[in-house]
Amino acid sequence: MEVFKDLGLDGRTILVNAAGFIVLVLLLKRFLFAPVAQVLKRREERVVATLAKADSERQAMEKMRSEYEQRIAKIEEEARTRIQDAIKEAGEIRNRLLEEARQQSQEIVERGKSEIERERQKAVVALRDEVVGLAVEAAERLLREKLDDAAHRRLVSEFIEGMETYPWRT
Repeated sequence: MEVFKDLGLDGRTILVNAAGFIVLVLLLKRFLFAPVAQVLKRREERVVATLAKADSERQAMEKMRSEYEQRIAKIEEEARTRIQDAIKEAGEIRNRLLEEARQQSQEIVERGKSEIERERQKAVVALRDEVVGLAVEAAERLLREKLDDAAHRRLVSEFIEGMETYPWRT
């Protein structure tokens, strides 16, 4: 204790100061450090919760983005499929229309040929009727006239000349 006296320190003062310091530390611990620690702990919990919430929201956004990208890819695929189907259908319609047009033109040609053949047959029948009529007329003339060789030749010549100037002859 002599050392304390040489330094000008009183043991009692040191004890009182030490006891005051301990009481101050205990009071600070109870009234300052504990509330500050609680505030810091709550702040840390809020920061952790905020970070966790931000992380979960980021994950949710990434999931939504992934879903949107998948939806967009699906929509694009459907659009491509629809476009390809429309192109295919248009080609089929085009081919069908061309085939129908070809068939119709073939039918028209066939009808034309049939009509020409009918008209030819009518002309042949008309020609036969006319030839028969002319033959009958010639036969009537022959029967009305007395035929000698010269008269017979003259009638045949007239008949042939009449046939050459007939309108069906081209």
